[in-house]
Amino acid sequence: MITLKKARLLALSIAVLAMPMFIVPMAAQAAVYGFNLGPPSTSLNPSTGETIRVTGGGTFDTTLGSVLANGAYTISDASRKVTERGTWAATAFGNFDALGGPNPGVQGGVLHITVTLFPHGGTPRTDVPVTVICPFEADEGVFDEADDATIVGDFAVPTGGLTVFHLLQP
Repeated sequence: MITLKKARLLALSIAVLAMPMFIVPMAAQAAVYGFNLGPPSTSLNPSTGETIRVTGGGTFDTTLGSVLANGAYTISDASRKVTERGTWAATAFGNFDALGGPNPGVQGGVLHITVTLFPHGGTPRTDVPVTVICPFEADEGVFDEADDATIVGDFAVPTGGLTVFHLLQP
């Protein structure tokens, strides 16, 4: 005869043993994020003095390794005269280092993607690496917005703007 206490212990044991069946599939699910570059994010090319200004955003899936993102850009010379305008589109997902955040709608992280720049009236430039940075200080529970950045190819010195990630599907 099984007592109520033994029945509870048996049920708990079965639940603990069965837990990995539920945890593994949840961990294997895709983490889908969205991101925005805006207000515009700017970076400097230290060797030329040029600045790039980028806007846009998109989504990416960390498990599938896919990205769908696009936007616009302008390049200005050292005297701030616009020398090129165009659009950009993501062509490959690199990786994403999730840094967490106060809620799914506002997350920090570092995203590496590859894009093609499509200058108006010019030849597209392919395989341009882009790094989007939105630092979140988890131990303090705050964003370090002064260090938000979008680095595009040789435009490696962040000069302003905001970036943000959104957890769309855990």
